Amino acid sequence: MLIIADSILISVITLISLIILFIQKYKTNQVTFDNEPNNSHFSTARRDIIKFIFALCQVILFTLLLFLRIFYIRNVNGRDIFHSGSITICWIYCMTLYMLICFVHERWKWTLNFHATSICIAACLCATWQIRIASIFHNDTELIIAILNLVNSIILCIISITTPKGPPVCNKGGRPITSIVYCSIWNFITFSTVIPLIYKSFKKNSLDDSDLDELPNDYTAIELYNKIRQWPSNNLLYRIWKANQNAFLLESFFVIISSFLHYLPILFLYSLLDFLQGDKNDIEWAIFCIFGILIGGLLHTFAISEHQYLGCSVLQSSVSSMLNSEIYSKSLRIKNNVNEIGKISNLMAVDANRISQFMMWWGSIVEAPVQIGIGLFFLYKLINSACLIGILVLIIILPIQRWSGKYFSQNQEKLMIARDYRVSLMNEILQGIRMIKFNAWEGNWITRIMNARNIELKFLKKSFILMSIFNLLWIASPILITTVSFLTYTKIQGNELTASIAFTSVTIFNEIRFLLNDLAELFILALQAIVSLLRIEKFLNSDEYENGKNIIFKNDDKIGFENATITWSKSEEIIEDIFIMKDLNIEFPIEQLSIICGPTGSGKTLLLMALLGETEIPSGKVFYPVQQQNHENHESEWIIDNSVAYVAQHTWLQSGSIRNNILFNLPFNKERYDQVVKSCALDKDFESFMDGDLTEIGDQGVTLSGGQKQRISLARAVYSRAKHILIDDALSAVDTNTANYLVNECISGPLMDKRTRILVTHHLNLTLPIAKYVVMINNGQIVDKGEVSELNSNGLINVPKEIVSENESSNNTSNSPSQASPVKENTLKNTEEIFEKKMVVIEDEKIIINDIIIDDNNNKSRALIEEEEKESGMVKLNVYLKYFKSNGSYLFWIIALILFMSTRAAQTLEGWWLNVWSNLTQNTSQHNVDYYINIYILITMLSVFFGVIQFSWLYYGSLQASKKLYNQMFIRVIKAPLRFFDTTPIGRILNRFSKDFETIDSLLSVDLGLFLHNLLMMVGVVLVITAITKEFAIAAIIFVIIYVSVGILYAKASRELKRLDSITKSPLYSQYTETLIGITTIRAFNITDQFMNKMLTRIDNNIRPFYFLWVANRWLQIWTNGVGAFFPCIAGVLILLNLREIDASLAGYSLSFSMTFTSQIMWSIRKYTQLEMSLNSIERVVEYLNIKQENYHGEIKIKEREDSEKNWPTNGSIKFERLSVKYAENLKCVLHNVSFEINGKERVGIVGRTGSGKSTMSLSLFRFLEATEGKIFIDGIDISKLNLQELRSNLTIIPQDPILFTGTIRSNLDVFSQHTDYEIFETLKRVNLLPLSSKPAKDSSSSSNSTNELVNIFSNLDTQISEEGNNISQGQRQLLCLARALLKKSKIIIMDEATASIDFDMDEKIQRMIRNEFSDCTIICIAHRLQTIIDYDKVLVLDQGRVLEFDSPYNLISNPDSKFYQMCKQSGEFDILKSLALKQS
Repeated sequence: MLIIADSILISVITLISLIILFIQKYKTNQVTFDNEPNNSHFSTARRDIIKFIFALCQVILFTLLLFLRIFYIRNVNGRDIFHSGSITICWIYCMTLYMLICFVHERWKWTLNFHATSICIAACLCATWQIRIASIFHNDTELIIAILNLVNSIILCIISITTPKGPPVCNKGGRPITSIVYCSIWNFITFSTVIPLIYKSFKKNSLDDSDLDELPNDYTAIELYNKIRQWPSNNLLYRIWKANQNAFLLESFFVIISSFLHYLPILFLYSLLDFLQGDKNDIEWAIFCIFGILIGGLLHTFAISEHQYLGCSVLQSSVSSMLNSEIYSKSLRIKNNVNEIGKISNLMAVDANRISQFMMWWGSIVEAPVQIGIGLFFLYKLINSACLIGILVLIIILPIQRWSGKYFSQNQEKLMIARDYRVSLMNEILQGIRMIKFNAWEGNWITRIMNARNIELKFLKKSFILMSIFNLLWIASPILITTVSFLTYTKIQGNELTASIAFTSVTIFNEIRFLLNDLAELFILALQAIVSLLRIEKFLNSDEYENGKNIIFKNDDKIGFENATITWSKSEEIIEDIFIMKDLNIEFPIEQLSIICGPTGSGKTLLLMALLGETEIPSGKVFYPVQQQNHENHESEWIIDNSVAYVAQHTWLQSGSIRNNILFNLPFNKERYDQVVKSCALDKDFESFMDGDLTEIGDQGVTLSGGQKQRISLARAVYSRAKHILIDDALSAVDTNTANYLVNECISGPLMDKRTRILVTHHLNLTLPIAKYVVMINNGQIVDKGEVSELNSNGLINVPKEIVSENESSNNTSNSPSQASPVKENTLKNTEEIFEKKMVVIEDEKIIINDIIIDDNNNKSRALIEEEEKESGMVKLNVYLKYFKSNGSYLFWIIALILFMSTRAAQTLEGWWLNVWSNLTQNTSQHNVDYYINIYILITMLSVFFGVIQFSWLYYGSLQASKKLYNQMFIRVIKAPLRFFDTTPIGRILNRFSKDFETIDSLLSVDLGLFLHNLLMMVGVVLVITAITKEFAIAAIIFVIIYVSVGILYAKASRELKRLDSITKSPLYSQYTETLIGITTIRAFNITDQFMNKMLTRIDNNIRPFYFLWVANRWLQIWTNGVGAFFPCIAGVLILLNLREIDASLAGYSLSFSMTFTSQIMWSIRKYTQLEMSLNSIERVVEYLNIKQENYHGEIKIKEREDSEKNWPTNGSIKFERLSVKYAENLKCVLHNVSFEINGKERVGIVGRTGSGKSTMSLSLFRFLEATEGKIFIDGIDISKLNLQELRSNLTIIPQDPILFTGTIRSNLDVFSQHTDYEIFETLKRVNLLPLSSKPAKDSSSSSNSTNELVNIFSNLDTQISEEGNNISQGQRQLLCLARALLKKSKIIIMDEATASIDFDMDEKIQRMIRNEFSDCTIICIAHRLQTIIDYDKVLVLDQGRVLEFDSPYNLISNPDSKFYQMCKQSGEFDILKSLALKQS
């Protein structure tokens, strides 16, 4: 049978090829070239003809052999005729394929060539076997034919395997597509397509995205997203399977093939050792066995490389793209996702990554049982039933493994919950960093984050303990199996342990050991992946934002409510203390202006959100237009019916230029754009910016003032094609003059003609004269609603008659300025005069705008958010040292090295003792079998002990490093200057605190341990073989040179690709965070598809380096394993050359070690590279450990001064002395020689145009900007010499954008738990969040006795505040911030538009409270409402960073030449302001 084995092999392959071709003929599934080829002259005709000629020669050759066997050669039987005939038929089939290649369509050529090549490869192997058979039987004729067959087959194989599939192709943008789609079979199976990239990284020493080719079309994010969407199901695992079914099945095929090929070299090893134990006469058989070890190793290398390519490159990148796109797509549809930013970010950063990483290992689920089964079969053949006794050990250990696995899974879920919470806190900190720094809360938040981190590390510690238990079980299992099997085989069954049995068994046991150790890691990864899979599945199956049964979208013109009940919470969760609005019956007029007004917290925003479908509607109906996607496709008219725009009260802007924020994915129409800019009063701001409207504004517009952000948000809605615009209190962030201008030029201007406008506002004096309809709300109830004229005639509102009549006459006409009311005309005239004045506005509040340089040559601005920095070259020594020092002292690493070396020594002793033991059968020994068995057991136990301890020791050090590095980086970040946060996207920072630390926590110690383990294993193999055969030292040197060369090339490329992978993840995090914050605006504009496409592009940018990284990994595997296959071959040859000096035991010892070298050298290089890639996370952490810090130290510490009062400042006097301030050294000053003095307990209002320097002054007081010249004194102390913590903690600022944090009302008001509940409740009453007669609620159930009366949520201090305070209104947030200031009781209080979002009546009450409660405080109030500061002691007027006026309000308003007088005149409230000033004086 063995004589005709070659013909059977080639016949089977031919038959399989024929079947596959018939299937493909009727079900073609081929890659087609949709793109234009770069080379239209591409042709393989010459190669095709040559292949046909050689195939014809083969047919002639075997026809000749068949003829000779039939007619001339004697003693030929039917078996020989079958042998020749079957091979002849196979070559005829192969020749037919090559002939068809010359004529068929291009898409079939590669398929036919692939089938023919498979036959040629099989023919090469068969020819080798034929030479062996011919030499045995000394048949010269057949030997010559066999040699000719081998030569022809090799030539034909080389030509076929190097024929390219097609010409180079590019995508539609002209970017080359990776050559793996059109390369030859050889380049594909050796992954040589990545060589140009590896060479480029070696020459350039750095890579960027432009160096990478485009991914194949099937691997792009849009294709993968569409593919997984084709399989809707609640079972995520099922969807992943169906979307990648072909890849899973193909990989399974290669896994099974590689599993069988894995033992082919071991079979030849056994045959070789058996030869060495015998008479050693048949040297040709020994040579053939050595050659078989080589061929078996090479075949296994190619098979396993293809299987791992499919797992690592194809499936891993595909699943990653699918999960990221699905998570993002779901986040665009899920409800209430703004409070889950940290959780959703973790789903993408950690969970999706874990599932995709598991795709590398899932093949082991198939591979391990198959290989273990084959291994046990061979073991049974070697040592009979003894191996079955050994397997019983594994069965006994399985329940322990199951228990530990279950506990590990539970702990992993808790770890992920703790990680979600910590990342959510980090997101909150980064979003509210200004408030934290203003109030000097860094210490409080450091404690809070560290507590969350300690909880996470507690679960991580448990994970490491469980991983150590896994290591114990999986390391001990195969060793115990080996020991018990040998014990049974020798002691119980009484057999002799020969060298061939011992070392072949040990080699198989080592393979099983490796598989079981691999299963240990696989088991852990599988449990982690399952936990992550369930988390993502739960998220994907959660409730979505949808237009429920009660929301009726109509194409006709109707907007409003019909018997509707609306609330923020789900209908089934409505309880007594949930804010709810009932029985709503409202119909807003189309193409008119409607006003929604009411006190703070009355439900105005809830009403708008209900129209947008963002709330729950338990009953009734909501009418709103159908919204349309792809507005850019409508070219006939700009305004599109039934489209919607929304202006949020809490402004949301994208990181990028101002222009892009206004355009919001619409085409640029210059004429309309200029009109919008002018109508929103942005033209003068643009003139002040060096880059104009191309100025980049950073995350959430951090470089803009509140008024500028609001006007850009308004401009976005005005520029849009929406017919219906919802505006939520857009006038609150601007001064009175600007508000007047916006009302006249924008809201009622020509750009709003024929557009429905629903405006929430407190500025009724400005908006009622031009409104058609008004809705008045109080405490969730509709107080009044109707047309303005009707309500005015009924005396419910007060609008001058001439305004009403004018408004009525213009309801059906254009709202152009020429048709405005007389009052409007006067106001418009004043506002136009204001804005016609040429002003150079200096951006006062933020840092970066002026730091952007415009290039006069190309008119391109320098980006505010610069590209993320990327290291190049090898990981620097300081990065290694930082990680090593973080793990522990020198003693820690000395112990670690001793443990690893002891482990390797014990493993080497195992083989050496088997060598001694197996010699027992050949030499007389004074010891019995028990002696050898006992020592072998002792050595194996030492191996288990050191093997477990070495990794446990690294886990311990890793915990220390994780804790230290996180603490250090967090403290550095939180103490960084504001400039750092303005120029660094939040997603980029979160990337370090999430993905990078997940790598440091979970992977780095494992990678380091496995690298050291494999390195010492490799060194041990070389030393053992060299000790047995000295000549091997020369081969070892050559191998080292080859491996070092390949390793250097791979390491450089993989480092750069990993760095690209890391920095391209940051834009993903940034867009996630940005989208989740602004999801209401995105959904209102109905452009979720555009954001989805943008995310898919970013996913492609991230997957591209990731894909090539793993292709390079496969290239490494091919070359290391391919070269490594020669390692045991050379060792075998050297043994044959030293047969007289080396016995079978030593030969077995040497060869068994050499068989493991291939995997060890590959894993050494891979783990070193993986270690460097993991150290990339340390590299990125070290970068943040070196960021610039604020100077927290000062020459003066108040608490340590003997002459200082306990509560500084005691008087509250402030003196500015010739102060000049600039945002950066290379920029101009924004405050110029400012000098004035505020006496203690004075109230001073600061007014001026937007950009005059008001907020810069407050930043200077808190030393966010250090003085360039001059000084600031508080109570006579130069603040530049004060400790920064003491300075900020003793000042209080109430900002325009109120910042609250996740927690309760109590935790937000009393950050350091210094006040009683009574004090907090009294403070809430003072800011009118609680009525004076209210009593504290003991619990939620006792908060109310009536469902008809809304409960005040502030009556319960344990009421939860969501992230950024999103579950309460903007006005209520400002009042809570005011209450927080009251509790703090600082002597100096800065109010920066602190009541901008509060209605005027409430503002008046608050100002009255401020006069009473803050009577002993110095108050600096930056205000747009002049009524707010008209009764203050003094007013400071700023313009262009200079003090224009500083006097009492009465003196200034009484002077017609004063700037303040002009501002009061232009406000339209001059008489009221003057009377108030007179009253105050």
